[in-house]
Amino acid sequence: MFERLKQNQYFNEVVSFLKRKKLYDSSYIVGGTVRDLLLDCELKDLDFSIKADTIALAREFAKQTHRNFVLLDEFFSIGRIVKDDVTVDFAELRAGSIEADLSERDFTINAMAVPLSLDKIIDPFEGIKDIKHKLIKMVNEENLKKDPLRILRAYRFHATLNFGIDDETRQALKRNSNLLKLTARERIKEELWKILSVDSSIDTVKLMIDDGIFNAIFKTDELLPLKPDLKAFETVEKILKKPEILFSESSVEIIQKHYIPVCLKFTSIFNFQASELIKQIKPSKKEQRLVENLVKASTELRKIETLLDKVRFIRNFEQILYPALIYGLSQDPVALARAWFYREIDEFYRKSYIKNKRKLSLITGEDILQLGFEPSPIVGQILDRIQLMILAGKISKKEEAIEEIKKRYFLNIFPQ
Repeated sequence: MFERLKQNQYFNEVVSFLKRKKLYDSSYIVGGTVRDLLLDCELKDLDFSIKADTIALAREFAKQTHRNFVLLDEFFSIGRIVKDDVTVDFAELRAGSIEADLSERDFTINAMAVPLSLDKIIDPFEGIKDIKHKLIKMVNEENLKKDPLRILRAYRFHATLNFGIDDETRQALKRNSNLLKLTARERIKEELWKILSVDSSIDTVKLMIDDGIFNAIFKTDELLPLKPDLKAFETVEKILKKPEILFSESSVEIIQKHYIPVCLKFTSIFNFQASELIKQIKPSKKEQRLVENLVKASTELRKIETLLDKVRFIRNFEQILYPALIYGLSQDPVALARAWFYREIDEFYRKSYIKNKRKLSLITGEDILQLGFEPSPIVGQILDRIQLMILAGKISKKEEAIEEIKKRYFLNIFPQ
């Protein structure tokens, strides 16, 4: 197990640095790093517990190794060093000894340490046994109260590690879930996004619904209680994992940016309430806009009856077309039984709409004015309709556009 650490460039650099600072004997690899070593996971995070001023130490190490320093947590004296998608955390040894430090951690699987000599695992709470049994067990309930975000972290580990939650721990999570309202909203979002980033997070989301975790996180109007939609969420996850169920495109082409799947999943859970709920967890502007547009798109999808309705929908939501179709289907009462409707929109977009877009310039507002119209809102309305007909494939030449204008508008605008 330790062979991987011995060959790890970042570990060796930290060890050399701590030796020079005469901190080798009072430093440990701890927490998630030990857990990931035991699980044979990729090591992207190295967590060190050190008996020193770790913020100053992290700054110095970052400067010497030409890496970026981040003040992660001033209260707990945690400094982070970042480079090449690898993070190294220096945390001050709590309570004076490694055993006392581990006693203040969240779960037994994270309450283990290894001295830099790599000659043993310090495991006072039987974390190794819980890893073997794939079990998330709290160190003690008081630790959850000290940092309520740990409540949400339990569900994150349930999703990311596919571990079960110990019964006593689960009861403690439910008992103290109201404390999540005191937790910084940005930290809440980070944990939620990690849960929703897992390809198959439906079991975790169901557990969170059953345990009332979403009700503890979000404030809602008494007249409009929270009603998470697990069925819609399941539909979205199913399509994201196998987009060929609905589309001919690959998932890479459908989901173009990393924030889209989590926002799509979030919206599917809370439906029309999602637009307001996401504001409570400090989203980025892009995330906020995406959720709002998904909800709008779902409403517009239900109004599609004609070809021009279909074209108007694609034009209005082209930038999020595939997420909008996936979300719309998840809200459809018959869901996958009506997949043909959403597939038709996809096929029309790829086979006709994209090609027809190249013809939009065949008529302009100036062309319409030259027909005798005065500058007014009606010119914009005419241009909008003609462009819709071009996108629909009903008009392919300038002459056809002018003929349509004369036929549809001349009698109304220029009565004889």
